[in-house]
Amino acid sequence: MALDVTVVVPTFNRSRDLPATLEALAAQTRRPRAVMVVDNSSTDDTRAVVDSWVPVLGAVGIALRYRCKAPEGPAAARNLGWREADTAAVAFVDSDVSLDPGWLAACGAVLDTDPRVGAVGGRVVYAHRPDLLNGYGGALGPLGLAWDALEGEPVIAARRARDVLWTNCSALLVRRQALAQIDGFDEAFFYGYEDSDLGWRLTLSGWRVRVVPEATVYHRVGHAIGRAAETIIFHAAKNRLRSVLVNWGPAGLLRYGPSALAYSLADAALRAPRGPKLRALLWNLRNLPDTLARRRMVQARRRVDDRRIRALMDRRAFPERRLGGLRRRPADLASPPVLGADDRV
Repeated sequence: MALDVTVVVPTFNRSRDLPATLEALAAQTRRPRAVMVVDNSSTDDTRAVVDSWVPVLGAVGIALRYRCKAPEGPAAARNLGWREADTAAVAFVDSDVSLDPGWLAACGAVLDTDPRVGAVGGRVVYAHRPDLLNGYGGALGPLGLAWDALEGEPVIAARRARDVLWTNCSALLVRRQALAQIDGFDEAFFYGYEDSDLGWRLTLSGWRVRVVPEATVYHRVGHAIGRAAETIIFHAAKNRLRSVLVNWGPAGLLRYGPSALAYSLADAALRAPRGPKLRALLWNLRNLPDTLARRRMVQARRRVDDRRIRALMDRRAFPERRLGGLRRRPADLASPPVLGADDRV
């Protein structure tokens, strides 16, 4: 039986991007029952844009809802959405992506036929370079560093379905039962690493995370590469360490925890910008009691040992291509990009 789906779209000040995302949802060959736009207190005309699309989606049988919440980040927005959903599956779709018309059908077929799969995604490609992958599944090193697998590779590199530890939640279909079992996203993360942490915990709880090449999503990012904001650096550094402290079992934490902490200290001491990285370390120190309480909860639900986790991890502790302070890795732009109307930083 085909599972009903609610699509949750977290957004903040992306009223110019939302129409393309909603148009792609209306064009799905397997239509969701509902779409919920969760707004992190936008100051633009996001509400008016959503209202204008209610009859458009309604005409194809999709209920469109709008929820506005405090600006607590995409992790909290996604949690609000799945907790209010009354469907068996929830798709998380960011407001700067467009789904291929067959995306939901391809991902939904996996959940329909294999009850062991808790989450499924597919190929994320650059909208301005659809021949290149933005990612196909996620890689995670033992020190907690995560990156998009196969980023910058030709799209044909993603040619077989496989199990992964995590995959990008810019477009991710998840069984609601699995989300409830692990209590969804960690809202302390605010932004960054929330998807790798979610996949790690899903796998720990016995669920499989899978990617399939038949599902494609177009990421509408600009082709220019910019420096990462200090706020993003702060959240990435704090979330990476918290995820390690929470998710490794006793043996894994003993083996990799000291190295993860040493890397965080060295990174803060030796590589600019130092301020946000030092603040991230202080945040983890101040919030250690909460992190340990969360660790006890996660470990109590564990069904998979660290050997299985390590087998799904990347053999490297660091990505082959480092970010170098950029907010994302560049695509190969040897050929001139074809820019669309919605393509911008």
